[in-house]
Amino acid sequence: MTMLSDNDSQEVRKIFDALVRDVYIKVYTQKLECPTCRDTETILKELDELSERLKVSFRNPQTDREDAEKDGVDRAPALIVSDGTHSRVKFYGTPSGYEFSSLLTTIIDTGGSEEPLVEGTVQFLNDLDKDLVMQVFVTPACPHCPSSAVLASRMARYSDKVRSEVIEANEFPELSRKFRVQGVPRTVVNGIFFAEGSLSETMMVNALEKGLADNPSEETNLLDYLQNS
Repeated sequence: MTMLSDNDSQEVRKIFDALVRDVYIKVYTQKLECPTCRDTETILKELDELSERLKVSFRNPQTDREDAEKDGVDRAPALIVSDGTHSRVKFYGTPSGYEFSSLLTTIIDTGGSEEPLVEGTVQFLNDLDKDLVMQVFVTPACPHCPSSAVLASRMARYSDKVRSEVIEANEFPELSRKFRVQGVPRTVVNGIFFAEGSLSETMMVNALEKGLADNPSEETNLLDYLQNS
């Protein structure tokens, strides 16, 4: 059974025409205890057929443990999108609904010819002196989630000090409970900072600059740094 309609495949093929570099996608799936892994495999196999620039490979985190440990993958399904040199940009969960849009944008960012980040963000990342882990909780039905997911992925793609994880909240309820996800998108940075709702790129960077300088020891809302500025 196919996941993409003929019309969808044609549209995605046109989108992939913008790729000027190869894009590598590692797909981690398993047969046991992963009810959504089969759909994830199907979607990525179909995408792989739509562009020669796309290089999709499949792994099992249970049997390919060395690769999974190296890539920092500890759950499935998982996707890693890169130029083949890093594993900083991850998607956990089946790329359906609005999450599919986030994945497509990240593929175009990775294989495209332009840097999509604004100058202020690039400067922030160039000056960054500590590592950031940005976890963005999303759902397929959330129209506001792609902007948050794509921003985190772009920042991780640009800087080796940033790692992004776009997490489908319903597929990983234990993580949603751990990070107290009650609405999406919810962005969690280093397990300390959080933001509910979609922040613009400039707002996110300004809040992070102030938050990192403040260096709080307990969970802190990034919006507080914007409201108090």
